Amino acid sequence: MQHFQFFTPRSIEEALEYLYDKGDRCKIIAGGTDLIPSLRREDICPDFVMNILEIPELRGIEEIDDIIKIGPTTTFTEMLESDTLFRYFPSLLQSAASIGSPQIRNRGTIGGNIANGSPAADALPALLAHDVELELQSRGGRRRIKISEAIEAPYRTRFRPEEMLTGIFIKRLESKTRERFEKLGRRNSMARARMNLTVILRLGDRGEISDIRIVPGAVMPVARRMKETEEMLIGENLTPSLLEASSERLSQEVVGITGIRWSTEYKLPVLKNIFKRIMNELGKT
Repeated sequence: MQHFQFFTPRSIEEALEYLYDKGDRCKIIAGGTDLIPSLRREDICPDFVMNILEIPELRGIEEIDDIIKIGPTTTFTEMLESDTLFRYFPSLLQSAASIGSPQIRNRGTIGGNIANGSPAADALPALLAHDVELELQSRGGRRRIKISEAIEAPYRTRFRPEEMLTGIFIKRLESKTRERFEKLGRRNSMARARMNLTVILRLGDRGEISDIRIVPGAVMPVARRMKETEEMLIGENLTPSLLEASSERLSQEVVGITGIRWSTEYKLPVLKNIFKRIMNELGKT
């Protein structure tokens, strides 16, 4: 059985003082859906655990002009109940709805999904597609980084030991932008992602693709946008031949990052089919 000191701050300032003092000996807990299993398995053995759920500034969804701020301790259930997210970020809500069971969604938090850095994290591809910025605070100040820069390796972020995630900032996209998230698991519910895919698409006046963001998840060590495939599609009208060629480019781009693995043989054809299905749905005029 593990032994650690458990601390519950009531403000961001109190939390940052504690982190400054304890450093990398401290783990932050919010919903605990990732941390508690790791503690039970003794994958990690911290000296201190800091519970941030009692800090009101870290929870909630706020609209600031064309920016939406999500507090890191906002649960997936709270996100699904948000009219603001429903209006502007359907792919993010689709990813939130796919996570675990109702009990997990009631406890799990968006900040925890980011900070855990799992290759199979359902929310990360949607957040990457939306080019989210993260606000990190320490006793010495605050900084913002793109989410694309935040995950260094599986289960490892570029957060400093004395820093805490205090805000997730998403800019609203232009009108007529379409988006979709799709997940494939072993079961219909409560399944860890075997693969997921977020696509954001906007068509121009002549039906050409004026903006596209493609982010697969659970097929690479760290989720990222498929820039080569995106560049291939920008400015083009979606035709069956282009869709087939771009799905092939997508698979080649993934293999260029991961190399050939035991799962490649079955994952790539499925990824291509999901991509083509989403593109056909979003590309309808």
